[in-house]
Amino acid sequence: MSPAGKTNNIQLRSLLLILIFFTFVSLLIHDSKDIGMFWHLYIIPLYIAAVSYGLAGGLIVGILSTCSVVGWLYALQMFTPQQAEKLWEIGIGMALFIGTGITLGHSSGKQKAQKDMLEGLSIRDRLTGLFNYGYFLDHLEKERKRAQRYQNPLSVIMIDVDFFKRFNDTFGHEKGNEVLKRVAKVLVENTRNVDTVARYGGEEFVVTLPNATAEQAQTVAERIREAVACETFEGNDQQPIVNVTISGGIAGYPTQAEQIDKLIYKADQALYSSKENGRNQIRIFSE
Repeated sequence: MSPAGKTNNIQLRSLLLILIFFTFVSLLIHDSKDIGMFWHLYIIPLYIAAVSYGLAGGLIVGILSTCSVVGWLYALQMFTPQQAEKLWEIGIGMALFIGTGITLGHSSGKQKAQKDMLEGLSIRDRLTGLFNYGYFLDHLEKERKRAQRYQNPLSVIMIDVDFFKRFNDTFGHEKGNEVLKRVAKVLVENTRNVDTVARYGGEEFVVTLPNATAEQAQTVAERIREAVACETFEGNDQQPIVNVTISGGIAGYPTQAEQIDKLIYKADQALYSSKENGRNQIRIFSE
């Protein structure tokens, strides 16, 4: 299951727990006719909301808890001089409900933001912002299992920037890094949301395309190749404007390979064939 799917499941469970606790506390107050003994239990769903949904969740449930308490005060007819001391206590408690919701929600939101940032750093390439090699391998295996389960195709495109070392030696590494970032941007712009684009290493990139045959992947790869060829890059005084090209290789599951290591190997072999036969082209693996 994807991280987004896991997050949604956790949030749904949290919502269910909040509803259960609200119902439970309300039943206790209803049966006992004593809000003074049980009103503070509304802090439990508030805490769950703040941790699960952040500031907005904590604030919303804090207000709902406060409204619930006020509703019970009316229902039990506690707005009388004889209940003044109890009302004062509950009033302070209601203010604390909202304050606690805001505080816990803000703290939880910051923790989630820090966690997301750390997770992003662990699976992202710092230069291009694409997924890194480790994430690519894990994700490809998950996609292979899904393709096997549902009998769907799966393709991998390996892409290499042509003569990248020569570009670096001629124009410098800073401008070479700009090439890599721009190529990464082209890859993302010319693939689907369900596709995964990663930096394989150096000037090599890889794209995972679920539910796509090798022939369909070739259409995507050709679109990427043409888009990169149209890009212009800053050179030097002798050559102010520079164009770069890419070569690509494709392998598909299960036609070319059924295991991810062989799928990657055959896509790499197809890439090698493209480079050996003139570069600036895309080839599907063939025996």
